[in-house]
Amino acid sequence: MIIPMSRVRLIGRRPDLPRALGVLQDAGTLHLSPPAVTVARHAATAGERRRHHQLARALGDVEAALTGLAALGATVDEPGSAPPLTAGRAAWRAARVRARTAALAAARRALADERDALAAYAPMFAELEALLGGGHAQRRFTVHLLRLHSDGATVRRLREVLDRVLGEHDLRSRTLPGGEVALLLLAPTGRTADVERLLAEAHVETAPVPLALGGGTLLEALPRLRPRLAEVERALIAITDEAVALATADGPLLTAARRAFHDALAELDARTLAGETPRAFVLEGWAPARTLPTLTARLRQTLPEVAVAEVDRDAWHGREAPVVLTNPPIFEPFERLTAMLPLPRYGSVDPTPFVAVFFPMLFGLIVGDVGYGALLALIAVILWRRGRGAAHGLSHDLARIAAAVASYTVIFGFLFGELFGDLGRRAFGLRPLWLDRHEAILPFLGLAVAIGLVHLVLGLITAAVARRRHPREAAGRGLAALMLVLIGVTLAAMLELLPGALFTPTLLVLLLALPVLVVLEGATALLELITTLGHVLSYARVMALGTASVMLAIVANRMVGAFGGAAIGVLFALVFHLVNFAIAMFSPTIHVLRLHYVEFFGTFFDPGGDQYRPFAHWSPDPAARPQEV
Repeated sequence: MIIPMSRVRLIGRRPDLPRALGVLQDAGTLHLSPPAVTVARHAATAGERRRHHQLARALGDVEAALTGLAALGATVDEPGSAPPLTAGRAAWRAARVRARTAALAAARRALADERDALAAYAPMFAELEALLGGGHAQRRFTVHLLRLHSDGATVRRLREVLDRVLGEHDLRSRTLPGGEVALLLLAPTGRTADVERLLAEAHVETAPVPLALGGGTLLEALPRLRPRLAEVERALIAITDEAVALATADGPLLTAARRAFHDALAELDARTLAGETPRAFVLEGWAPARTLPTLTARLRQTLPEVAVAEVDRDAWHGREAPVVLTNPPIFEPFERLTAMLPLPRYGSVDPTPFVAVFFPMLFGLIVGDVGYGALLALIAVILWRRGRGAAHGLSHDLARIAAAVASYTVIFGFLFGELFGDLGRRAFGLRPLWLDRHEAILPFLGLAVAIGLVHLVLGLITAAVARRRHPREAAGRGLAALMLVLIGVTLAAMLELLPGALFTPTLLVLLLALPVLVVLEGATALLELITTLGHVLSYARVMALGTASVMLAIVANRMVGAFGGAAIGVLFALVFHLVNFAIAMFSPTIHVLRLHYVEFFGTFFDPGGDQYRPFAHWSPDPAARPQEV
């Protein structure tokens, strides 16, 4: 639901404006807006503009310094309290930390590149050490380190040429990070010229000895490899230790300065929303109605000379108010789905409860399989365990949505008698309790369309209730809902699903209601009614997707006996079931969301609401910033 809001007006002496803003920022519940009364807006003075510029620049330096520390793996905890820093002092401190972290980051990049290069060559050097361990091979062979930007086919061709030309040799290959291939070639000492000619013709480059090993030949560099790797690792650890020391020494002051600068900038921006006369100021904004008594009491206790009043509801339009959504815990996760659309306008309807009820139901109606529902429940458990640390994190919310979807899928699975298609029927004697989707395609189609009719009638009734302040519009939406029901009854009577005696009276009522609807909603009412009927038929996709899902599951089961060996058939059946389950994960989600966003929301949803952003103290955690009450 959308929380009721109250518009608040503060009037006081002009010198008390900073104190009033301080109290409001401490309270953290008032969403400031320009005053509705005719009064000049506060114009920033030269001093305020200069201070805003200094604070913004200092904040940028502080943010860059903290980002540099975080990039080096040095976490900075938010202090409970820290001595305040002036903008200039904080900027100087941040510039010093920023310069040092930049130097450490550059050094770490260079060391990491060197470590990666040495680590890439290390296996080849180890093989070289083993080959030349006896010492006698050093006199018989010349060592070549090669590098290819190619695949195994080139290596095979090179090996064939070397076998044909050189005869005795040893060629070892290893794939390096990035897809390159390193080659270690031991060729007879007297054949160096032939080797160089063959390599040039094959366009194979000789890899130089890493500079970190001091250059020279491979044999000279071999003893220096492991010591240099250890030295690089020690240097990387030393860089991390220095970054941690910087974070310990300067981090608390910088984070305190960041918080203070954010708050100061917010206070300066808030001043521009105030109305002023030569002697007084006016502040206006919205607060949730349930927090208004607490806010009013706090203002009157701290600033008794400031007048606080609630603006009469008739003096402002609902579309101006910011929107705060609140739902019971069982519905909260589904705000993730409605958040994909703009916020509803204040005074309209929050669609979250409808999505929470109909989305899992329609999903379960499409998939309708006990086995697939059990797999969805397993996914819900995995997501729940991953999101256990965050009560309202993404994984936690997705887990609750998946649990609701899995529950409906299992329930409809028993009603349809499906466990991995017809496997439950063939192996365990499972029978449908309500509908056999494999056979009853037309009844399933009628069920899907009937659900669509109920869904859209509910949307029209919701629109009529939401527009009760506008009787003409409310009557038009209510009459459209009634006509939709009458059309459904007329069709059911014509198809003998209801008594045939209902056909004539419902048709007459429809013909009488049509001109009334045109009078209430205009000439486009007929077109909108036809469009709504088309939307009802769109729910036939529920039947199409559900039937396709069960048929694919049955085909997967038939594969067991379609191949020569049972093991191969079972393997193909499992793969087919996995593919069908993957389709069942995504396709129903997309189509059910479309039925909500396009067909259902089109009957009542009024987008364009403003996000509630109270004037409050800044927090480094976006989830902890007071954006809703």
